[in-house]
Amino acid sequence: MIKSNSNKISGWIILDKQSGITSRQAVSKISRIFNLKKIGHGGTLDPLATGILPIALGEATKLISFMQSKKKKYSFTIKWGEATNTDDIEGKIIEKSNSRPNKEEIQNALVSFIGKIYQTPPNFSAIKIDGVRSYNLARKNILVNHKPRPIEVYEFNLKKILNIDSADFEVICGKGTYIRSLARDLAEKLKTKGHVIKLRRNFVGNFDEKNKILIDFSEEIIHSPAILNKIIPIEKVLDDIPALFLTETEAMKLRQGQKIKLNSFKFKNHFITEHPNYQEYERVYTVSNKKLVALIEIDGGLVKPKRVINY
Repeated sequence: MIKSNSNKISGWIILDKQSGITSRQAVSKISRIFNLKKIGHGGTLDPLATGILPIALGEATKLISFMQSKKKKYSFTIKWGEATNTDDIEGKIIEKSNSRPNKEEIQNALVSFIGKIYQTPPNFSAIKIDGVRSYNLARKNILVNHKPRPIEVYEFNLKKILNIDSADFEVICGKGTYIRSLARDLAEKLKTKGHVIKLRRNFVGNFDEKNKILIDFSEEIIHSPAILNKIIPIEKVLDDIPALFLTETEAMKLRQGQKIKLNSFKFKNHFITEHPNYQEYERVYTVSNKKLVALIEIDGGLVKPKRVINY
């Protein structure tokens, strides 16, 4: 356990999650390491999956919704000819097919999965139905009927044909996309069956492999204070959102929940006169002395704090 000023720690740990543990287990372990109660993650990874799992510490938990809305990249392997009840290698085989797609067929099929599409989540998912997790219902053989949900797929590429039974893919997608469902639906499109046998998340927003840290969760106790040096500043997740510079007086007013007239300051890299439509900046964040002060919205020429960040 890291004891020094643990209650004041805020920022992001970019965990390279190992296979075999849930995202919640990873969060719980890091919570014990830092002795933190205020902690969460920026997007669930399946137990099978490895890769980038952003962990929000302290005040960074207020920005989890921003993290979850970021683009994500996955690399994964599909095995053809078998469908499982979980749509991945951990489930039971429920259907088989002797059909196997070739390279041209796969590439032609991928086109229909790019853009804004509807996707039915897997039965084994964390989605709640009347307050109960879908996977808990599925384990009890209770019928689960998920409605198709809108998602967006920006890129979906075949990387390599491994053999007649399997192939590697890469996808860049938006919030709420289930890779297991993509694999299942692609197989159906190709008139066969399929499931994911390997899955890795390569990046979430601007957090990628270069930011990652590895933690051996097989160890009972982890004391390494070196983890503290790997914490990324809380505002890093907002790098692509316009910023406002404030005086200390203005920052104090926002922290107290007060509104500020817009004409008292300017946007970082954008002068106000260039942007008469202030609704563009509903997700603007403000900085004072290079520290995040609040998430704000702009309405009628007034800046209103939506979520104040307390260091």
